[in-house]
Amino acid sequence: MPEEIKKLKQYGFIPPVVVPEDYWFGSKKLGSQIINPSGNWLKYLPVFEHQRRNFESNACVSFGILSSLEILHNLLWEVDPNYSDRFTAKISGTDPNAGNTPKNVSEAIRNNGTVPEYDWPFAEPLEEYYKEIPQRIKDIGKEWTKNYGFGYEWVDKDDLKEALKRSPVGCAVSAWVQNSKGEYIKFADWNHWVVLVAYDEQDRPIIWDSYGEGLKTLEKDYNFGFPQIYRLFGKEPEVEKSWWQKLKRAIKELLKDIQEIFNL
Repeated sequence: MPEEIKKLKQYGFIPPVVVPEDYWFGSKKLGSQIINPSGNWLKYLPVFEHQRRNFESNACVSFGILSSLEILHNLLWEVDPNYSDRFTAKISGTDPNAGNTPKNVSEAIRNNGTVPEYDWPFAEPLEEYYKEIPQRIKDIGKEWTKNYGFGYEWVDKDDLKEALKRSPVGCAVSAWVQNSKGEYIKFADWNHWVVLVAYDEQDRPIIWDSYGEGLKTLEKDYNFGFPQIYRLFGKEPEVEKSWWQKLKRAIKELLKDIQEIFNL
């Protein structure tokens, strides 16, 4: 048995407790709508941010859910925000040595909002990363809740492709072991949180991760844990009117087209 299987690393995912009162995809309680008929979110990906920088933050759930939020923001308003993973990790009660549940993180975003990365940036060491958040920063998050609404619901594994038409899908995985084809496989208990963003031409799931280079291809019919989709609604941000934001988006899409053409 490979050494990485014997000693399963902890990346920060803790299984949530799902109760009957929770929202489920198909109930129509969240009011989610088809906003991306292709179910492919690759052209809306955010800036890659690594959850481990000289120390393990165990904040994969915050990184993953905020990435989903940033992706939705990009599709809805053609703006690439960068939200503070550090803020969400702390305000949602993430255990620096164990992590958090997607339910806790989603509820924290719903109640406390988010703040830009530049207002509460990544910091070292671990103690600094998880230090108490000043009230002035918390107030920025509360202001966000006045402009935006956020919700989430759980998804049955048979509905993943339909759910992708409405939102990127947060999922638990076991990280990370590859098979002979270079695909990542389910080899042990779920210990990490990522974002399902597409399926490729071979019907293999593609995820956005806070480790490695961001994108990973998983084996077909991968067994995800606790799939979760999101809804973001609110007024159009003022920054949408910026020509610079529109130019950045055009350049980003052009570069992706070039990469696809030359298989870079």
